This record gives sequence, C-alpha cells and structure tokens, in this order.
Amino acid sequence: MYTIGDISRMNACRCPEKVAIRLADHALTYRDLDTLSNRLANRLRGQGVTHGDRVALLAFNCPEFALVAQAVAKLGAILVPVNVRLAAREMRDLIAHCTPRLLFAEGPFISEARIACAGLAAPPALVSLRASAPTGLPDLRELTQDGPDAFDAPPVDPKSCAAIMYTSGTTGRAKGVMISHEKYLRIFTAFGIEMEVREPDVVQLAVPLFHNGGFASVLGPALMVGASVVCHRGAFDPRAVLEDIARHRITLTHWVPTMLSILLPVVESGGLDLSSLRVVHYGAMPIAAELLARARRALPHVSFFQGYGTTDAGLIACLRPEHAGDHPRATGRPVFNTLSRIVDDAGRDVAEGEAGEVIVHADTSGMMGYWADPAATRAAIRDGWIHTGDIARRDQDGFFTLVERMNFLIISGGENIFPREVEDLLIAHPGIAEVAVFGVKDETFGEVVCAALVPASTVPPTLEELRAWCDGRLARYKLPRHMLMLPALPRTALGKIAKGELMELFRRQHAGITPDHAAPRADA
Repeated sequence: MYTIGDISRMNACRCPEKVAIRLADHALTYRDLDTLSNRLANRLRGQGVTHGDRVALLAFNCPEFALVAQAVAKLGAILVPVNVRLAAREMRDLIAHCTPRLLFAEGPFISEARIACAGLAAPPALVSLRASAPTGLPDLRELTQDGPDAFDAPPVDPKSCAAIMYTSGTTGRAKGVMISHEKYLRIFTAFGIEMEVREPDVVQLAVPLFHNGGFASVLGPALMVGASVVCHRGAFDPRAVLEDIARHRITLTHWVPTMLSILLPVVESGGLDLSSLRVVHYGAMPIAAELLARARRALPHVSFFQGYGTTDAGLIACLRPEHAGDHPRATGRPVFNTLSRIVDDAGRDVAEGEAGEVIVHADTSGMMGYWADPAATRAAIRDGWIHTGDIARRDQDGFFTLVERMNFLIISGGENIFPREVEDLLIAHPGIAEVAVFGVKDETFGEVVCAALVPASTVPPTLEELRAWCDGRLARYKLPRHMLMLPALPRTALGKIAKGELMELFRRQHAGITPDHAAPRADA
C-alpha cells in the first residue's frame, strides 16, 4: 500500500463484500468503494482533472466523502476538504487561495458554494453531492452510474501531496497544510498499531471529515485495516451517537473531551446497550482528570487511549490505558514511527522535567509545507524539523506532558505563566462549568492573566472570589486580573477552545482600559 487510493483497491480484494462505510441504511462495501471511485476517476480524468489539480469537497460526514477522496487519490489530484461551518466570505477566501478545478458540494451547502464562487477569476466547476432536490448541477450519482469499473493510470508518487487540510485557526487565519500520501499512510499505521484499530472493528465517525481529526484519525486508519465505519453527521447529538453504538454494535470511537462531557450524562442515565464498545480515543485538547475518571466509571469495560498530534506534524504521541496508571497526567509516549524532540529556543534538547517546544522530524511525519505560503513554511519547518508551537516536559520514562501552546504562553513581569495550570485550578471551583485562561496586554507588566468562564449556576463567582480561590495555591503574579463571563466558550469544529476569539472579544470590550493593579475588579 503506497498511496491513499490503494486502500480501496486492496480491500476490494481482501474483503470485497464487507461494509466499508455507512450512513444509516446507506452503505458502501469495499467493492462498491473501489468500483465507484474508479468510475468517478475516469469521468474526472475525461474532464481534464489531472495530477496536482485541487478538488474541493464541502459536505458533512457521509459515504460519498470517502468515495470522492478515493477517486481524487487515484488521479493523483489533491483533495481539499472545506469546513461546512465557514461563512460564504471565508469559503471564498479559501477557494481563491487553493484554486480548485472542482467543488463537490452537498445539497444544504450548494447555495453558499455558489455565493462563494461568484466573481472569482477562476471559479471551480460545481458538482452536486447528496442533493435531495434538482440543483441544475452535474450530480455525483450521474458521474458514477456507469463507465469502466477499472481505472488505469500511471502510478501516483507516494511523496506527492494527497490533501490540503486547512487548520482550524484557533490563533489566527487558517493555513493550508499539505500532506503527502506517504505521510498519511504513516499516520494511519501509527493509529492502527499504537491505538489498536483492528480489521473486525466497527468504527464510529463522529468528528468531522473536513479536519484531520476525522480524516486522518478515524476514517483513514479504519479503512486501511479493513474495518467498517459508521458516520454521524451534522450537529453533534449525544443520544444519536450512543444509539448508533447500540444499533450498529460499534466497537471503537473517537471523541474530543468536549464531546465526552456532553455524552456522559446520557451514558450515566442508562437504558442503552453500550457493551460492544471496547475502545475510546480522545484528544485534540487537554482533558480534565475528573472528566476522564468519570468516563472510566461510566464505561468500565472500555479502554481509553489518548492521542496527541497536530495537523502540521501528524500523530506524535499516544497514552495507552496500561500506561495511564503510572503516568496519569502525561500526554503520552512518542509513537513508534515518528521522531520527536523537546527543545529550547536554541534547538537544544532540554533536560528531563524542563519545558521546551515539541518538534517533529519532517521525514517521519507531518506536512510538506503550507500551500502557497513559503514564508510560513520556512518559519514552521527549520533544519528539517516541524515546530509545533506546543510546550511540553519529558519524564525519565520517555513520557511527556503538554504544558501549553507557545502562542498562549503569558509573560507577565518577565515571568512565564502557563494558562493550563491556572485553568486546572479554576475548573475545580464549584461555580465554574468551563474556563479558558489567556494573556492580555498591560502597560506595567507586559501581560496579565484573564479568565473567560462559563458559570455553573445563576450566581457566578466574582473576580475577587476567583483570586481568593487561587491565592496560596498559585504565585500571585499568576492570579487572574480580568474576567470575562460568557454563556459558552467559542470553539472550533473539533471542539477546541478558540482562544484567539476570546482575545479579540476582550480587546473589543476593553479597548483603552488599563487594569487597576491595586484593586483588581471583575470585568464581566
């Protein structure tokens, strides 16, 4: 197996009649996936789509997503999944940036796609995907209805770009991360071995395919080993997710901690047969120790695996359940086929217990670079190493623990403050349901701490109460000096807290205000 397109080819031979991917009662077997993607590849080649052309895809999770992805891979073209949550203006910027030849759009998003493409110098041709009513556009069903069942073409270079994944943009404008076939297969392999994705598994796809969380962490590893995938699409519905586990006898799923916290009350209420579930993968953001402990109590028969990686650097580490007891706060141990280090500002390996940046060797995992952005590529890949921007500490056993994103490190009066340690203390306050800590500008100290929180009751805590809660357990320079009270924290499509949005919200609400250090006040 050398390219992503080999996945359907090989499994059409290994397990042709097995379900590859389903959505409710609509399923594609591995034979279907191979045959239909071959037909589509032939049709697209006939329309002039060739190696290196971009093909964009705007859709919720569905079997057709996998079909289009396989066809594009066989052509040697480049898949560009588009976030369905983007506004038309944001979508327009993305399309203008990567200039796709085609844009497959699911029915609910066709009008937005038309608006986004209108007036572009080189608009992509639109193709309807899963439309419930006539659209006046070419339709995927028509393109795969007949034609040659085989696809003969020159071999695709495994080192060529397979997909451009636009980052979720928690800290700024999203960049187009280019990932090769070779690197994707290394990521899929790491998930299969380190996180126990097996051929008999029925795998739930509840995270979106327009991000690597769905494409590289769930769909790719599952299809590579010949497992069956069950799609959950649209808005996250905790009861529907759990009912799917019972109905389809799902054995493995991937949830980010936000999803887990939403699901647990439904799990704890009982009434659903979740006995088939054997593995839960979690990651994408830090998980509170109590949340994980609660999940283990609610699902005692399930093994929980933590994965750590980034869109730019691939899968970096895994914390297996047998290691969690001895390393309860660790992020994980480096996966077997990725070379990573923790270094200081000069690129030297830090000593055990010291904080440094996680970097990954570009030959073993991660991106080729950023699409049409050589300056950003040079800044991120230096001397062959991808710089993640994540700060971590490594222990004597080789396990490491993430401390913070470098972008979110707060430097106050020359002292480093890691927001996560403040968050870990604040979330234990009974009056707080969710919290995010970030730095804001200050004329005296350079930066000071701001806590954005969602209250747990109708009587929220004051800033003075939060400072009293932390005082004696944190150095005083780490105590919050500002507070934002919000009904919900802004999040990306994968559930990560969008701290960039919080910083902008604070800037807008507090423009020109200098905090009173002698008597800090609640800025709710």
